[in-house]
Order: sequence, then C-alpha cells, then structure tokens
Amino acid sequence: MPGMTEQPRQRETRRRAQTRRRLIDAAREVFSEHSIRDTPVELICETAGFSRGAFYSNFDTKEDLFLAVYEEEMSLRIQKTRAIVDDVLVEGIADRESLHDAIVKVGTACAESLIADQNWYMLVTEFRAHALRDPHLRKRAGESLEHLTDSIAELLHEALDRLNLRLVVDTRDAVRALTSVYEAQLEHAAFTGASSTSKPLFTQIFPRMVQSFIEPGDPT
Repeated sequence: MPGMTEQPRQRETRRRAQTRRRLIDAAREVFSEHSIRDTPVELICETAGFSRGAFYSNFDTKEDLFLAVYEEEMSLRIQKTRAIVDDVLVEGIADRESLHDAIVKVGTACAESLIADQNWYMLVTEFRAHALRDPHLRKRAGESLEHLTDSIAELLHEALDRLNLRLVVDTRDAVRALTSVYEAQLEHAAFTGASSTSKPLFTQIFPRMVQSFIEPGDPT
C-alpha cells in the first residue's frame, strides 16, 4: 500500500540529509585545519562519525565535498551581505557624498564580517587550481561561480533600484570587476601578511569604481 511505503522513504531521505549535513560540517572543520589536499577522507569520516561507505554514497571525491561546503558558505555570505545592505540603505541616500559613505560602510562591513578570512581564501584558491585541471570539476565549479555572480548581481541591481540609480555597464561585469579587485587584495594579504581589509580599498577605490559604473535612474 502507498501509505505503508511512504514513511520508510521519508525516514531514509531524512537520514541521508542528516548524513550529508554532518559530512559537510566535518569537512568545513578539517579542511580549514589541514587544507583540502592534506585532508584524508578517513579524517572527514572520523570527524563526522561515519564510514567511508557513507562518504562515497554522498560525494564522489573530497573536491566534490568541498564544492558543497563552498556553495553553502557563499549562500550564507550573500544572505549576510543582503542584511548589511538593508541596514545601510534603510534611510535612503540623498547625494553622491552620502552614496560614497554608504559604499564605504557596506564594503567595510562585508570585508570585516563575512567576505573571507585568509584561510578561507587559501582553501578556495586551492580548490580552483585543482578544478582547472579536472574537466568535470571545472564545469561544476564554473556553474557555481556563475551562480554566485548572478546572486551578487541581483543584490546590486536591487540596491541601486532602491536608490533610483542604474548601472551603465553590465551588472555581472561590474560584479566581476569589483570581485577581482577584492580578491587581488586578499592575494596580496596572503603573501605579505598585510590586512585583507585595506582601508584605501574601501574608502577610495571601491567608491570611485562603483560611482563610475552608475548614473541617475529615470525621474519618479
């Protein structure tokens, strides 16, 4: 009978989701401590409390698991960024000077609270280097990166629309330009030990870049 088989199926689905959840949480912990390359599957399984069989029934490789960690992390960071933008823009912006201040506040808050610490940056860089050499993983990583770009572009478009401003360049191109500048700062910080939240980046460079990308919207 349909009703007799549905409950076991639901339990199995819930059990599988819980297993996946614990593997992702364990991977986040051990990858941060050991790097992706130096983390054996056995350590992930031991930390999560599962066998290798449980691992391979959910993920093909360590890199496949890291991609799940990455996608979840980026989703959380987008949510936090949206909350920061909402807080900054709640009262609106009256002029270009206020816009400059808002960009500084958003950029600094994002950098300090959610974008990336150096350890996370190094994990992502390690993963990307490996993905570039693996056609299957490269395709999936590319799709994930495009999804992230789309999410940030949507957030940027919504924020500018609330301010009656519009971009004079493609939204995704603007996101890639801003992201590239920030990642260059992270790379510099990783190699030199400098701060990844460089003050001139958020008080001078980002505001000028953003202001060069925008113009007033249609009169209301």
